Amino acid sequence: MHDDYSVRQLAECTGLSDRTIRNYLASGILEGEKTEGSWRFTPEQVEEFIRHPAVRPSILAKNHGAVYDFLATPHGEKSEICLILDLPGRDREGVSRYFCEKITQGSYTNLRFTFDGVQKAPRVILTGDTREVMEILQGLEF
Repeated sequence: MHDDYSVRQLAECTGLSDRTIRNYLASGILEGEKTEGSWRFTPEQVEEFIRHPAVRPSILAKNHGAVYDFLATPHGEKSEICLILDLPGRDREGVSRYFCEKITQGSYTNLRFTFDGVQKAPRVILTGDTREVMEILQGLEF
């Protein structure tokens, strides 16, 4: 289990770019600790960041964009999937941590992840190679 996350890992987990994450750091919206020249964020800091009112619209735009982009892209030659998963009654931080860990520890080449933990139920959107998406879901209990 992760004790903390890097800028790159936070970008992968939120769908935001590294540059956007660094802009939020500079503005004070995102708090973290700089250790040996690298920013590190605790799960609690990540949760606070994701819920921040200035960040939320960016994450929602990424969520909507992931689904729209999938639908607007012509069918390819590879098997791809767009999955929207609502998990009512599940711990938001636990769900976020599960997917962030799986994604940052794996070597996925065609995967897009977005997470919305502010609504009643945590919502996860995964798009990309069908095999990669299904692999991530294997460890999740429904």
